[in-house]
Amino acid sequence: MTEEQETMDGVYTYQAGVGSACVWVFLTILGFVDNLLVIWSVILSRKLRTVTNVFVVNLCVADLWTCLSYPWMVVATVSQDGWPISETPCIIAAVQFHTGLGTRLYSLAAIAFNRFAITVTDETYKRLYSPGRVIAMVAATWAVPCTVTFLPLIFGVGELGYDDLHKSCTDKDDHTNGTEYSIIQFVCSFIVPLTIVVISYMALYILQKRRLATVDDQPSDAMEMTTREISSLEITIRDVSEMRSPPDQEQAITKNLFIVFCTFTLLVSPFFISLFMSTTHLFAVYGLTIVILNSCVNPIIYAVGHPHFKMVLSKIVRCRYSEIPDPSYCLESMNCRGNTSAEVN
Repeated sequence: MTEEQETMDGVYTYQAGVGSACVWVFLTILGFVDNLLVIWSVILSRKLRTVTNVFVVNLCVADLWTCLSYPWMVVATVSQDGWPISETPCIIAAVQFHTGLGTRLYSLAAIAFNRFAITVTDETYKRLYSPGRVIAMVAATWAVPCTVTFLPLIFGVGELGYDDLHKSCTDKDDHTNGTEYSIIQFVCSFIVPLTIVVISYMALYILQKRRLATVDDQPSDAMEMTTREISSLEITIRDVSEMRSPPDQEQAITKNLFIVFCTFTLLVSPFFISLFMSTTHLFAVYGLTIVILNSCVNPIIYAVGHPHFKMVLSKIVRCRYSEIPDPSYCLESMNCRGNTSAEVN
């Protein structure tokens, strides 16, 4: 095979494409397993059923939705003579990739805003995060990316399907308005949610600093009362069942979710940057690989740093379901059936 035959339209060699495809297959399987474990842990433990974790689960669902597109990405990458079958599966995969990526970013934005919102009073928080409004927020994390994905296409801006240049199922760079479509995706699916996240965490940080400064300025005889007031306003879990956690645990949760955001941003940024680097298409391929990696790292971060997920996930992995704290009705039913079977045997 000559060098010209080995090179796929001057973008990357066929061997590099096959190597990337093998990595994608492994990451897809890992992403499915990791995210399903996180969702399963919320199903089994009532302790994890908080408002924040509603958005965490939504993030996992978006990861799973995006993972469904990766097998078709593999087909596109290893095909030497263009897309081998009907383009419909590739178009569906492109829709899954764009909507899933956008939903993941808006889910992170919803989590960041929730981390800031937990500093308000209980009454305000309950109004802001009533069950109906939480459902509306989750729906918005899907509605906005879907609108950003489909609305430009309706007006003839961009096209989804098999991109012959990058050998992938995304938006077609050779379309007349392909650049405009990439700009819309970059601004609406990356810059906007990223701005929400940065503002939310900055506001939370400033508020905490001010409260600590207020404590330092208080006379010693008023210090105890002020500390109690701050503890009552500081980060606490509020969910549908009115559960609470100590402030130090909530701060650990906030730090863990901030790490999730930072990791996601670092892994997604190369792909979005590559949308505007038309002279270095190989970078786009590697950027896509890094995006796929992101689908499986979030659950690992939860398992390592999230105080509640860490406990439940460890019990699930070791099959110690009876030791899961605050078991759900589903888990209690499973344990009852298991105990009944053991007694019969």
